[in-house]
Amino acid sequence: MEPRQRVTLDDVAAAAGVSKSAASKALNNRADVSAATRERVLAASEDLGYVRPETSAARSYPQIAMVSDDLATAYTIEVLKGAATAALHAGVALNTTYTPAAAPHEFPVPFEPEWFTLLKSTDYLGLIVLTSPLTREQQAAARRIGLPVVLIDPSGEQERGVASIGATNWNGGVDATEYLIGLGHERIALVGGPKDSVPARERHQGYLSALQMHALTVRPELISSGPYTYDTGLQQGRRLLALPADRRPTAAFAASDTTALGVYEAVREAGMRIPDDFSVVGFDDTEMAGWAAPRLTTVRQPLFRMGQEAVRMIVDHHRGRPMLTTTPVRLSTRLVIRDSAAPPR
Repeated sequence: MEPRQRVTLDDVAAAAGVSKSAASKALNNRADVSAATRERVLAASEDLGYVRPETSAARSYPQIAMVSDDLATAYTIEVLKGAATAALHAGVALNTTYTPAAAPHEFPVPFEPEWFTLLKSTDYLGLIVLTSPLTREQQAAARRIGLPVVLIDPSGEQERGVASIGATNWNGGVDATEYLIGLGHERIALVGGPKDSVPARERHQGYLSALQMHALTVRPELISSGPYTYDTGLQQGRRLLALPADRRPTAAFAASDTTALGVYEAVREAGMRIPDDFSVVGFDDTEMAGWAAPRLTTVRQPLFRMGQEAVRMIVDHHRGRPMLTTTPVRLSTRLVIRDSAAPPR
C-alpha cells in the first residue's frame, strides 16, 4: 500500500473555504483574522489531521502556558519567578498571560474552547492557572482534549483529575491566630480573602479553629472577606477601628501581606501605632513584609517553590511520569515573627 499523502496547508484552506494566507494567519493566532474564520480553520485542521511543519521554532522549543488573574502583585511575581526558573532549567518556554476584566475578542482569550484547542494544536505541554477562576466545565474541556492542567491556589471547585498546588493554608491560619492569642489578644479580627478562593477559605477555617481551640468567642462583626488588595485592608481596617471600644479588636490577621499594609494605613489614620496600639499579622511573606514599617510578622508560604513544582509536574507528565491528581499538593508554611505584633494594652 502506498503511504497516505501528507495533508498540506492548501488542503486545510480548501476545507475551511478560505485562502491559504488566511489559514496560515488563523493557525498562527494572528489578530487580523476573524474568530469565525479561525474556528473554521482550526476545525478543518483537526478533522484532516494536519501537522504543521517541524521548522517552527515553537515546535522545537516546548512551551507551557501560564495564566494569572493579575501580573502586578508581589505574590504573583514570586510564583512566576519560580515557574520561569524551573522552565529555564527544563529547556521549556513559559508563555505567560493574564485574564483582564475586559478582554479583546479578535482572537481566542484564555479559557475559551477555541483557546484550549489552539494550545493543543500547537503542542503546548500543558497549562498552569494561577489563582484565575477556571470553571469545572473549562477544566473538563481541557482534560477531554488531553491538555494537562495544574492549578495554583485555585478559585472555585476543582474537577476530578486536575492537579493543584497550594500551601498549608489552614495550618498557617492557625499559627497566625494562635500567635496573637499567645500575646494575650482575645478580640482578633480576620481581614480575609475572596469567598471563592480555596486558600482564603482554608485560612478562614484555620482562624476559626484557633479561636475554638482556645475557647474564645467567634465575633462575626470582626470577620470580613474581599480581594487580596490594599484597599480591602484599608476599608476593613477603618470599619474595625470605628467599632465601639468594647467591641473593637486589638489585633488583626490579614489574609495577605498586601491586605495587611492596608490595615497599617487605617491604623495610622486613626492616630494609633503598630504594635503599641494594634497588632497585625499577614500572610505570604513577600518582599514588602520586610519593607513595611514596622516590619510585618507574617506567614511564609513557599511561593517560588509553588511555581517550580507546577512546571515540574507538567514536564514530568510530558516525559511519561504520572501527574499527581488525586490529592492536592500542599507545601508547608511557617510563621515569620518580626515587629508588627505585641501584647495588647
